Amino acid sequence: MSDFKELIDVSGLEDHQLGQIEFVLNSPAYADHFEPYLQRVRDSLNRMLLDPSQSRKDRDPDDFLRGGIVMVDGLLTLFKKLIEETRIERMARSQVERTPDQVYQQMREEGRVGHSGTTEQPAGPGTYDPAEDF
Repeated sequence: MSDFKELIDVSGLEDHQLGQIEFVLNSPAYADHFEPYLQRVRDSLNRMLLDPSQSRKDRDPDDFLRGGIVMVDGLLTLFKKLIEETRIERMARSQVERTPDQVYQQMREEGRVGHSGTTEQPAGPGTYDPAEDF
């Protein structure tokens, strides 16, 4: 596989930026959902590449599929390396150094904050209407 250092160079990132990436990669969401998703994408591209039909080649050229496979492999390798080299101190510092706007944005993206800026509470049980049972 090619060396992706020219394309994906994390040495140019500031310490807190790298800590935030490490925080994401060490979350259960990455290991449980995103990494398997990337592996399925790679496997799908591999299966498509095995289809020798001209219609597939016209729709998805071999070079396009190979490039996608190499890119996904490169990302998985990079992410694995970043996880192995994670410094917990840097990760924790990146979370402490977040601005209130960044904290609010994350809460909004997670659906924990409403449009008015108030914390959303789960809806409680409504009033019971026996007529709705029939």
